[in-house]
Amino acid sequence: MNSIRSLSWSLFQVFFWGLIIWLSFYFFMDNVIAFFYGYRSKNFGTTFFNNQFWMVLHLLGGTLTLVLGPTQFWPFIRNRYLAFHRMAGKAYMFGILLIGISVARLALVSYCVPCRISLTLLGLFAVLSTLFAWKAILARSIKTHRQMMVRSYICVLGFVAVRLDQVLPMDFLFGSIEDPVFKRTVNEYFFSFVPLIIAEILMIWIPSVSRLKRRTK
Repeated sequence: MNSIRSLSWSLFQVFFWGLIIWLSFYFFMDNVIAFFYGYRSKNFGTTFFNNQFWMVLHLLGGTLTLVLGPTQFWPFIRNRYLAFHRMAGKAYMFGILLIGISVARLALVSYCVPCRISLTLLGLFAVLSTLFAWKAILARSIKTHRQMMVRSYICVLGFVAVRLDQVLPMDFLFGSIEDPVFKRTVNEYFFSFVPLIIAEILMIWIPSVSRLKRRTK
């Protein structure tokens, strides 16, 4: 029975990380590569130091966090290559800083006006959770560090997940929404906050209730 559970868990992890890497790769090709091949969104300024500068910061920070994020969670890298794990963690933090700075500017010019609040909050949560993860590891609180890194990476993936409707129709979640701005708003808020809530339930709520049950036995 234990071997079956172990195999099932291993297969789930392979599928999960495979999906994450595939979505990250799609985001990279559709946004980063497209930008450096000359694509410029009309939503942003035509001059580099007007708004395109902030877009470059955002793409650079997103690339660092998407590429290095998974390596912070893989045990075989953390256990066997601790020096790389720490170096990648610092680069990840730098990427988060770039994301936070750039989002603070880009959110102000987003064509989806109702989405500006969710974008700003998502960037803020990414910065705060990463900062707390760093402070936790300095205090040698491994559990807190890992939990905050999970929150941080979920925030990073939020910027990818809001573009899922470009790959997979989200009608099964939100129904058929005709208004493009309203559809974008629902999509932004759902993927900005629901994954964080699910993580809280799995990391905090369920373990807390489980501990209470054990104490009452």
